[in-house]
Amino acid sequence: MDFGSPGEELALKQYIIAMIVQEAQADQDFSILEKKYLVYAAKTLGLSEAAVAAIRLNPTAFEIAPPPNEQQRMNILYYLLFMMKADKNISVQEEVMCHHIGFRLGFRRELISDLISVMRECLDKEIPPNAMIERIKAYLN
Repeated sequence: MDFGSPGEELALKQYIIAMIVQEAQADQDFSILEKKYLVYAAKTLGLSEAAVAAIRLNPTAFEIAPPPNEQQRMNILYYLLFMMKADKNISVQEEVMCHHIGFRLGFRRELISDLISVMRECLDKEIPPNAMIERIKAYLN
């Protein structure tokens, strides 16, 4: 994930964690499965437990402008979607938060809804490899 300077890259990683923390907290139930996913996401991004703890204290303090690169924005949306699925329960509040953040990232509400549908269809199973790509293709120019 390349987003300019090392400072910008760190800000983007913190932003991703902050967004998925907000997603997990949207329904007032930060489950153990969601916490496990948060640890996994932080590890894949290379953020320490201390960094995550600081973000969890005040996730809204880590707002940045969405990255200009569409792939980076899509990665953020994927993290949000998988956080929603982590506890095998997608609440209305989580869905609203995902729409809010996804729209701020520049994605159409219909695309966000379609991707949430994939998550709902696969709550108790692994998502088929091309399921999300197939939904996204309908929105490509």
